[in-house]
Amino acid sequence: MRILHLSNLYAPIIGGLERSIATSSEELVRRGHEVTVLTLATPRAAHDEQINGVRVKRVRSVANTVLPGMNQDAAKPFHPTTADPLTIAAIRAELRSTDYDVVHSHDWMMYSYLPLRPGRLGRPHVHTAHDFGLTCVKKTFARDGGTCGGPRLGRCLPCASGQYGRPRAALLTTALRSQRHRGIDALTAISPAVARAIGHGRVPGDLPVRVISSLVPDGLDDLARRTPRPAWLPERPYLLFVGALGPHKGIDVLFDAYARLAGLGAERPPLVCIGTPRHDTPPIPDGVIVRHDVPHHEVMAAWHGAAAGIVPSLLEAMGQVAVEALLAGAPLIASRTGGLADMIRDGETGLHVPPGDAGWLAAAIVRVLTQPGLADRLRVAGHQRGLDYTAARVVPQIEEVYRECVFG
Repeated sequence: MRILHLSNLYAPIIGGLERSIATSSEELVRRGHEVTVLTLATPRAAHDEQINGVRVKRVRSVANTVLPGMNQDAAKPFHPTTADPLTIAAIRAELRSTDYDVVHSHDWMMYSYLPLRPGRLGRPHVHTAHDFGLTCVKKTFARDGGTCGGPRLGRCLPCASGQYGRPRAALLTTALRSQRHRGIDALTAISPAVARAIGHGRVPGDLPVRVISSLVPDGLDDLARRTPRPAWLPERPYLLFVGALGPHKGIDVLFDAYARLAGLGAERPPLVCIGTPRHDTPPIPDGVIVRHDVPHHEVMAAWHGAAAGIVPSLLEAMGQVAVEALLAGAPLIASRTGGLADMIRDGETGLHVPPGDAGWLAAAIVRVLTQPGLADRLRVAGHQRGLDYTAARVVPQIEEVYRECVFG
């Protein structure tokens, strides 16, 4: 099949969503399909190139051409919650140039394809919700430290203003609330939590939501085992966190929980945090080692050697770092929230803790450190669970959705 992906960002800008799209695209190429990714242009990236067999074409938009001030970072433009005339033109030109079998959108760039779907150039359309962006302009579906009760203009506008500023929040929120999402032939979500949140959005009532998880490349478990232990890791057992060093990832809760382990004295393991600092990163406590810009193979090796992996996020659509921890064999402690709640079976493939509760988190860490049998069971069962999120198991499900859309 000839497949056209629509994605706001793509390599070399890589986050969880972009990694998942790149992994699925490259695996689809390996399985004999032709794949093109249409994404927004960035200042230093090539207009048209091949990346691991995937054609990547970067296109214009109002935000990156006419009104660059719409983006806080010109290197990371985002598509708004409404159609962009320049992006519509670029998608139209691409559809005219190649006879695609299916269009697969992954974020708000979908809104520049929906006007084309009913026309002569329209192709069967799959949309994957990688986050809560069909319901929430912040894409988090969180409010006041917990899960949002559902979108309402009066509730969403003040909530989003803190992230976007009031004028942009008003535009994005009003446009999203006006969308009816007609023109989607198949709708998938990366976790049951995202699928449930879609029910609060405005999608056709007769459009079912199918859960197909986000995915990671095959072989990450082998990569973790064969990569030499990085020299910067402590020689003794350590705890590991990987992710943005912000409160939304629960880093402040983790620091609080770590302080509560002081009673272990010399037996308290160091805490290693790998991630990107933010404006809201709390002060780094004693005993915490922070590393930035760590190559991925070293991250996997760090997971493999950890006494416990910790993912204390307040809310996660799925949590790819948790999958990587599972595949590497780290005994995993994760918040019972969003996609993490669906991923982990408490006491079997990992331990669950209430999000935002430092006491529970500290107690779970002590359990893993003091019960070797539990840690060993979590390593083995967690690895098996992680395999469910690999390309070999997920991409055939994506192909099945394509076949149903194209051939009925």
